[in-house]
Amino acid sequence: MSLKLSQKKLAGLTIIELLISTAIAVMILSALITTYIAVKSKYSEYKDKTTTEAKELLVKNILYNFVKDVGFACKFGYSQQTYYDRTSDSLDSIFYSPAMIRVGRLPLATSSHFPQSLEDGCSGDCYQTGTDYIMIKKEESHSSLTQINSPSTTLHLRSVDGLAADDYLFLCNKNSINLVKASNVNSGSSIVSLSQSPQGGDYYPGDYVGKYSLEILYVRDTGEQDSQGQDIYSLYVYIKDSSANGMSYELVRGVGNLQVEYATVSNNVVTWNNVTTDIDINSTSHPALKISYSIAGQTFSKIISI
Repeated sequence: MSLKLSQKKLAGLTIIELLISTAIAVMILSALITTYIAVKSKYSEYKDKTTTEAKELLVKNILYNFVKDVGFACKFGYSQQTYYDRTSDSLDSIFYSPAMIRVGRLPLATSSHFPQSLEDGCSGDCYQTGTDYIMIKKEESHSSLTQINSPSTTLHLRSVDGLAADDYLFLCNKNSINLVKASNVNSGSSIVSLSQSPQGGDYYPGDYVGKYSLEILYVRDTGEQDSQGQDIYSLYVYIKDSSANGMSYELVRGVGNLQVEYATVSNNVVTWNNVTTDIDINSTSHPALKISYSIAGQTFSKIISI
């Protein structure tokens, strides 16, 4: 009997022991795989949540800085003067109006000064249908006159750092603001030559000269699709600060459905109004903006005082 049993042994292990060991190993491996899948799923969920939260905070920061960083440091302000376009580029009136913030519904009217991606009839990588835009005007830097301009096409500046030919400049005194274009910049003499002379009287030493920029924040198709075949949208900014074609830059990928509401106050009651047409925003009539957007199917909003 013992002889028969010994013939069924395999190198120190019986068949039964081997089967039991194999079953245990399979159970352990299965448990490890299940644990790995669960951990990976949790990690992916956490990673996606973290990515969404990071994008949310980034977009809110961009929105705040975009709306707050507007206007020009003219010592006489910039709301009461008469505005002139002296760039020789026949710009749209929004480029030289007193409004520093404008919001509206896309698309924009067709213009040679805005990109096709923002305009009606766009084809290709276009604005997201049913969304709004925020347009601002601001200075990139500023200097001042050192000699009187009576007026002429020559500006003597305290500094020409950062200026180049074809840049747009804001020239400001107490009565007039001229949007002008530099045709030449002499860094040695700090003299800027203009394409046209300004209007509205004389400009004196100390009067403001600022490097001008018009910027538009909007949502646009990136031209790419996700794994489900859905179009990917991103937050973009369009910048035009010279006679050259403006440029659009992608800021945050995966952002969509940009919507803007503006506040009005009556009898101490705040009402939030949807944007139905282009509207110029000022702190007196519209003390705040509420800007909403979506990331990964979630909607977020930011209220910014003007």
